[in-house]
Amino acid sequence: MRSAIAASKAANFPWTFWPECFSTEKTDEPYCVFSHQGFAAGRGIFVLTQKDFAYAMLDKPAFTNPSILENVNKFENPPFVQHEFPGKGRGLVANKTLHRGDQIFASTPVLITDSDSWSLDNAERLALLYRGVDTLPLDSQARFWALMGHFDDDPVDDRINTNNFDITIDGISQQALFPEIAMLNHDCRPNAAYFWDEQMMTHYVHAIRDIHPGEEITITYIDNEKDRKTRMRRLKSSWGFDCSCSACTANPSLVAESDSRLYQITDLAKTLDNWTPTSRATPEAAELLIELYKLERLDASLATAYKYAAEAYSSFGRRWEAIRYASLSVEMSMLDKGFRDGDVAEMRKMTNNPEMTWSWKKRAGASGKGCGCGHAH
Repeated sequence: MRSAIAASKAANFPWTFWPECFSTEKTDEPYCVFSHQGFAAGRGIFVLTQKDFAYAMLDKPAFTNPSILENVNKFENPPFVQHEFPGKGRGLVANKTLHRGDQIFASTPVLITDSDSWSLDNAERLALLYRGVDTLPLDSQARFWALMGHFDDDPVDDRINTNNFDITIDGISQQALFPEIAMLNHDCRPNAAYFWDEQMMTHYVHAIRDIHPGEEITITYIDNEKDRKTRMRRLKSSWGFDCSCSACTANPSLVAESDSRLYQITDLAKTLDNWTPTSRATPEAAELLIELYKLERLDASLATAYKYAAEAYSSFGRRWEAIRYASLSVEMSMLDKGFRDGDVAEMRKMTNNPEMTWSWKKRAGASGKGCGCGHAH
């Protein structure tokens, strides 16, 4: 490509190809395709965005210190096999026992797209996407084209819209595509959880409960704490399928009971997050929240439930219970929210010394009775 030659001749130019760009009357800066074939040891990546954002991304450790990705994108001898499910399509099935916390994927994206690029003329936006795919290394191109779509739309657009994940980089929402992780099917009660590590530019998937050989590995595509009707509507509109998971196809009486528990979970979370003098939060309320999450098989959400429990016990000056639930929250939060998440750091601090955390005796008060809150959390 002539753009590759032009890029190679430019001094200290960080991209493999000279960017191709389009602009509109609504934008100050054009949207361009920035391609880096050497990223992640040759896996490559292209980014459809504006110049300032693309160049800021190059300051991430994943670009400045490529050796940190040494154990990322390792797909040899995976703990799963591909399987065709009748009426459902392709998915991944465990071929060995996976225990809670076992890593299933650690993958870098092959493409990132800026949501605001939809302001471009559609033909120009598609031209940039096709250009981006063509600039990927051949293996990554093959992985991209092996993906399935749902909407019989443009072949590139359909694959991206069907398989991408929402991520955040420098506080800006983006969409990223990870071809391997995209093969995981949805379940409203999944056995795996994922998170995005911005510094590593890596998407992680871990088991959140034991997964047995022959069992499908699943994640949730949506906020799975919503009631069945809301979940079904979101999945149909965004991914074009009717959910067939056990939580959505249960007897109507069981579905109604499940929805009732989900509403109760929402109410309990509001109660436990109330730090005003009128708060009715207690350790017993936190224990109930944990049990409801377990009944609903919302394993990843236990990270938040354990955090509420740790803070509730701490707020009444109950040291050992606070430490116990803080420790549980650290483990589950790392799997669902990420190793660098603020909740992980906060709960780790509580495991070491709950008396030095902000919630200590906030509700017990000096006399051990009543609420001495005063902390807006």
